Amino acid sequence: MNLIKKLKYYFAIHFAASFSLVLAVALLIVTILQQTYLKREYLHYLLEQSFETENAALESVQKNLNAAIREMIYQGGKMAVDEDIYDRAVDADAALEEEKDINNLTLNLYRSLQSYGYESTIKAAAVFRREGLITQYDKMKTSEAILWNDGTGEDQQMILDSFFGRNHDETFPRFRVFLSPGIHPAHKDCGVFHIAYPLTGGKVSIWKTDYLLVLTSETNMFQEYLKTIDMPGVEYIQGYIADQNGNIVYHSNSDLIGTQESLISGESSVTHIAREIRYFGWTLNVVIDKEKMEEHIDVIYGRSSVVYGLLLIFGVAVIFIWFRKLLHPVRQLSRSMKHVEQGDYHSKIDIEGSHEIWQIAEEYNRMIEAIQQKNLEIRRQHQETLLSIEEKHQAEREALESQINAHFICNTLGSINYEAMEEGNYKVSILLKKLSNILRYTFDQKSQDVFICQEIAWIDQYLYLQKYRLETVFDYEILFPDIYGQWPCCRLMFQPFVENSILHGFEGRKQGGMIRISGKLEGELLKIVIEDNGCGMDAETELAIQAILAEHESLSLDRKDSGVKSQKRQGIGIRNVVTRMRMYYGSRFEISLETQEGKGTKFIFLIPIPETEEEE
Repeated sequence: MNLIKKLKYYFAIHFAASFSLVLAVALLIVTILQQTYLKREYLHYLLEQSFETENAALESVQKNLNAAIREMIYQGGKMAVDEDIYDRAVDADAALEEEKDINNLTLNLYRSLQSYGYESTIKAAAVFRREGLITQYDKMKTSEAILWNDGTGEDQQMILDSFFGRNHDETFPRFRVFLSPGIHPAHKDCGVFHIAYPLTGGKVSIWKTDYLLVLTSETNMFQEYLKTIDMPGVEYIQGYIADQNGNIVYHSNSDLIGTQESLISGESSVTHIAREIRYFGWTLNVVIDKEKMEEHIDVIYGRSSVVYGLLLIFGVAVIFIWFRKLLHPVRQLSRSMKHVEQGDYHSKIDIEGSHEIWQIAEEYNRMIEAIQQKNLEIRRQHQETLLSIEEKHQAEREALESQINAHFICNTLGSINYEAMEEGNYKVSILLKKLSNILRYTFDQKSQDVFICQEIAWIDQYLYLQKYRLETVFDYEILFPDIYGQWPCCRLMFQPFVENSILHGFEGRKQGGMIRISGKLEGELLKIVIEDNGCGMDAETELAIQAILAEHESLSLDRKDSGVKSQKRQGIGIRNVVTRMRMYYGSRFEISLETQEGKGTKFIFLIPIPETEEEE
C-alpha cells in the first residue's frame, strides 16, 4: 500500500510521468483495438486468399494427377494385350492343371513380367487365373515376391469375383482399382493400391478371358502432387484423396488413411473443396479449417504484440526523457521558490535555453532581483527602528552587564578550554567545548524555532557528555538521514525523553545500556523513534505517562507515595515538551509510548511534513 501511495504521489507531482502514463495507456488501447480489427480482417482475407489459391492449385494438381493415372492405365492396357504374357500365362495355367513342368513355365511368365519396362509408380505385377494366383513380380522384393501371399486370399478372391463372377449380361470392366491389401507385407510403411485388367493378349475378348493382370502402385505417388496443396508448417490446410465411399486413400498424416473423410471435412468450421479424379472415381480434396487458421493467426499476432509492447515501452521512455528535459527549467523554478520560501533571496536560475519556459525563468530572475532590492530597503528601515529601540533600552542593558549571565559562563568555559588545549589535555578540551555548545544552545532566547539538524546535534553532544560521565552504563546510536535536517522543529523537544532513559531506564545498571534515535519517512509524516533497553516502566508509571501523552487531565500526577513523586518528576518535563510540540505542529502531530517492564521503553513521534518538503 505504501508503494502504491508513493507511486500515486509521484505521478501526481511529475507532469512528465503522468503524461507518459496517460500516453502509454492511450496507445495501448489504440493498439489493442487496432490489433483486434486487423486480426479479424486478416482472418477474412487469409480465408478468401487460401480458398482461391487452393482452388487454383487443386485444378492444376487434378490435371497432373489425371495425366499420371492415365499413363499408368495405358501401360497396364499394353501389358494386358501383350501376346507373350498371355501365351506364357496359358502355358503356366495348363502346367498347374496337369502338375507338369510347373516351375519352368511359371518362371517364364515371371521373367516376362520382370523384363517389362514399368512406370516408376508401378511397384509390382501379378497374373491370376480363375482359381487364383499364377505368378507375381514384385519390384520392392525381387528375391521373394510376397505381396500376394496366403494372407491375401480374401483380397484375391474379391478381385477375381469382380471380374469372373459376373453374369453374361453384365458389363465386363476393362480395368478396376482395388485398395486391398492396402499395406505391402515387406514394407509396413508403404501403402499400395491395385489396378486389375482382363488379360487377353489381343487374342480373345475381355469377357471370354480366363486371366487377370494386376499392377500394384504405391500410394506415396500422390505425395508429390499433394505437396502443391499442403503447405509446410500450416495445419489449417489439408489435402487428401478419398475413394467413392468416402474412405481416405492418401493423407500426409498416415493415421488418417483408411478413415472416413467426414472426420476432417464434416466440421462446421471447415471449408471443403473437391475435384474428381478420372478413371478411378476418386476425389482430390482440400479442407481449410477456420478454427486452426485463427489459432495460427493468434500465434502470429501474439508475437507481434510482444514487438508492439517493446516499441511502446521504448517510445514512451523516449517521450518521458524528452519531457523531463523540457520541464527541467520548471524544476529549477520550483527549487528556487523553495529556497525563497526559506528566506534565501539569492537563489537564481541558470538559463540554459531560449524557449518559452526559459523565458519565464529569466522573468523569475528579474523578480528575485527586485525582491532583493526591496528587502534591502526594508532591512535599512528595520535597522533604523532597532537602533531607536536599542537606545531606549541602553540603560537596562548596562545594569545587566554586571551580572553573571549565560554569555559570561560560556566565555569562561571557552577560556578554560584554551587553557586545557595549551596544557595538551584535549579530552578535557572536547568536553568543555561540547558543554559550552550545549549552554549556548540552551540559553539562546532569540528564537525558539530551530531545525531538526540543530536539535539532533545538541542531543548528540548531550549524550556524549552523559556517556563520559556514566562511562560504561550506556552507549548510544543516532540514525537520522541528513535530507530531513532542514525541517523546523521546537527547541529541546527530545531532551526530556533522552533524560528519562538515562535517569530512570538505566537506574542501578553498570553496563549494557543502549539509547537509539532514528528517523525515516512514513507516508506523509516523519517518524522519529527514541528507544532504550532499560528497565522499562511499571504499570502505574506507564499509565501516568500515557495520560500525559493523551492529554487526559482526569489522571493526576499528584500522588503521595515515593513512586508517584518519581512519576511527577518525569511527567513535568514530558508534559511541557508535548504541549509545545502540539502547539507547534497542530492536530496532525502524534506521539505514542511503548514500554515493557524489564525490557525497555520506546517513544514514537509522527511529525507532519512541512509544506515545502511535500511539494518536492
